[in-house]
Amino acid sequence: MQNAQKGFTLIELVVVVVLLGILGVTALARYQDLSLQAANAAISGVASELSSSAAINYAAAITGGGSPTPLSAAAADCSNIAPLFTSGALPADHTFVNAGGIPGLAAGDVFTCTVDNSAIGGTTSVIASVIYTAP
Repeated sequence: MQNAQKGFTLIELVVVVVLLGILGVTALARYQDLSLQAANAAISGVASELSSSAAINYAAAITGGGSPTPLSAAAADCSNIAPLFTSGALPADHTFVNAGGIPGLAAGDVFTCTVDNSAIGGTTSVIASVIYTAP
């Protein structure tokens, strides 16, 4: 009578462990950069929200539909654009800067805000166009 094998041999176990190690190293290298990609995608979303909400706000002002949010003249340096965001506050860990500034803004003037996310490890700056709505 022959003895039936029960379990795995040492060689089989070593092969499985080596294959799992190779797969793990490959997956780690592929997904290691996800936090940087997420930070850079987040800044694009913030800039898009700013541009879209400014356009909707301006459209409400010129058509008389809805209640537009007036921006103070300080908005041109991007320091007073918080009312344009859904939350009513600037997103955390992002900076908003307008290098040029526009003296004497009139309704309908377009200025740009550079959105930067270096505080959260991002490497991208995105420019958002904002249409000024006079108070």
